[in-house]
Amino acid sequence: MATDPEFEKVYRAAQESFDDHRFDEAERLFLKLLDRNTRGYADVFNRLGLISVQKGQYELAAKYFEKALALNPKYTDASLNLVVTYNELRNFTEAERIFTQAAKVVRSEPASLDPFIQGKLANEHGKLGDAYYDLGRYDQALDEYQKAVALRPNFVDILTKIGTTLREKGDLDQAVGAFTKAKKSGPKYVPAYIHLGITYYAQGRRDLAIQEWKTAQKIDPANRAVQTYLNLAKKP
Repeated sequence: MATDPEFEKVYRAAQESFDDHRFDEAERLFLKLLDRNTRGYADVFNRLGLISVQKGQYELAAKYFEKALALNPKYTDASLNLVVTYNELRNFTEAERIFTQAAKVVRSEPASLDPFIQGKLANEHGKLGDAYYDLGRYDQALDEYQKAVALRPNFVDILTKIGTTLREKGDLDQAVGAFTKAKKSGPKYVPAYIHLGITYYAQGRRDLAIQEWKTAQKIDPANRAVQTYLNLAKKP
């Protein structure tokens, strides 16, 4: 993220705390990063927004997601997070605007290895892919994710990440293929259905999008994001 070794050290520690759900510590570290760079980074603001959502601080979360998008208007994840947050705040007009805007942006190793080692290598490739994705380096992220699934073809979360990365690159047809493959590998994996629906919606295939989100809702009836997308997509 930066050439400053201290910055990268703090960033890695913040990421680890976030991934471990130690949100208070992650928040402290991400805010420390902003003290070192007042302009900030889209990924840092997005993660601060997610932490605020976890704490039920939706107004603060919205501000963080808005800052992430101000830095990177094509940051689809931050857009979708903002849509859900606006919905929680009952700001449905803005939720619909951001959702529509996000859709427009989107349109624009050897088999002999021990299975345990294969899994570890696949996870490391996945982590490196995540790091590249967070930096907006989608070609490198895609390369790492593909290395991961070459080792473990049924890692449904990685298959889904391949789809989201392809979508960020604007390769919507290939993204649909990746999400469809993810669904086959993990029929109960809700994110695959959610993201396939988002991609269909971006292609203007609203009926197919609604169908995917309805399936996701059947699997996870309490999923607020799914309900938000269904409500927005059903509007005339």
